[in-house]
Amino acid sequence: MACTKRLLIIALAVVLSACEMAGKKAVDSAADETEVQSESDGTEKIAALPNPYLAQSVDVPREAAAEFNRALTAMENGDWEKAEGMLFLLTETWPNLSGPWVNLGIAQAQQKKWQDAEASFTKAINVNTLNGDAYTHLGVLYREQGKFAEAETTYLKALEVWPHNPDALRNLGILYDLYMGKLAQALAQYQLLAKILPEEDRKLKGWIIDLERRVEDAQPEAATE
Repeated sequence: MACTKRLLIIALAVVLSACEMAGKKAVDSAADETEVQSESDGTEKIAALPNPYLAQSVDVPREAAAEFNRALTAMENGDWEKAEGMLFLLTETWPNLSGPWVNLGIAQAQQKKWQDAEASFTKAINVNTLNGDAYTHLGVLYREQGKFAEAETTYLKALEVWPHNPDALRNLGILYDLYMGKLAQALAQYQLLAKILPEEDRKLKGWIIDLERRVEDAQPEAATE
């Protein structure tokens, strides 16, 4: 899966961060969340809405955290079969923790166990509907199998949960651009992503410039009177 390796790092980091940030307040007011700022080059920036998954109060048993870290080591070493076994036991023992379900799905997808991976990502969502990584991985899984409508629906659900989910915005833009031919919709995702990222993404900027040109070229010429 093309995006799995990059998303893997994000998924692992999010699970650990959820424990560290338990009980913290993400923002002071909704007004601050949507404040628009202009950069020196004229680029508009929006204060990104906080990740609701990280804003939760999470109580992770010490044993579960230790076993999870061992599973992470196996994943980082590319030992997907071993990681799958360890994560499966984790989900059996602590079924209400969504993070192990996400990473179990990753390990299964790496072994091309598509149905098992889909079931694991879906279970992660059922356990915790705020886990944005679960939606993103499931969407990528659908896309890689050519299930573009299912991928679109999954990304849109992720954005309902967290409208400023950068991975969902990026992957939905890629889906619209490269797989579904919805150029204007793809451009909208990329433009919003550019506004919420704290630093300029030169690759993303190039995609936006290219899409703006292609969207303009695709528009029918105005009829002359």
